[in-house]
Amino acid sequence: MSETATAPSAARFAPDEVWDQVREAYLGGLSAPACCRTFGVGLTALRNRAARDGWRRADMPWQPPFTHLDPEDEGVQLEEDIGGDLDLLRPFMLSRVAERRMMRAVLRGEATEVLRWHRVYQAMEALQLQEDRELACEDALRARMLPVEVDEVVEVDGVSPPST
Repeated sequence: MSETATAPSAARFAPDEVWDQVREAYLGGLSAPACCRTFGVGLTALRNRAARDGWRRADMPWQPPFTHLDPEDEGVQLEEDIGGDLDLLRPFMLSRVAERRMMRAVLRGEATEVLRWHRVYQAMEALQLQEDRELACEDALRARMLPVEVDEVVEVDGVSPPST
């Protein structure tokens, strides 16, 4: 074997411009794993650089949380569909969002995220089942309370019902 065939390739480092973007996103509230996925850097490298260069969120002024959802995300689409009116949401709608996000986490190999979204999915399914049962009970009660139409008047024990 030749030396060139067995020699490891030289280490590749992200340019400073990329690290500037990573720092901005990280200090803006994006999680370290999300920064790594977005900018293609390693988690250990990010954490080491953040420690070395003092990237501390606690030292930054308060900012609203960084929300970087794909415009095609089911949650974004659902919010648009309901026009922001949370009273229109039903648990089955949220279970669909959780299920899709769980699938994406599986594809990215993020086991913890898979488990989180699975718990959300199960909770939403249980809420929907409870809501369905409550609605069925309400329907049954309404059906019992509806007046019954009588086609003919019947005497009972020789007593006629009062005339209306």
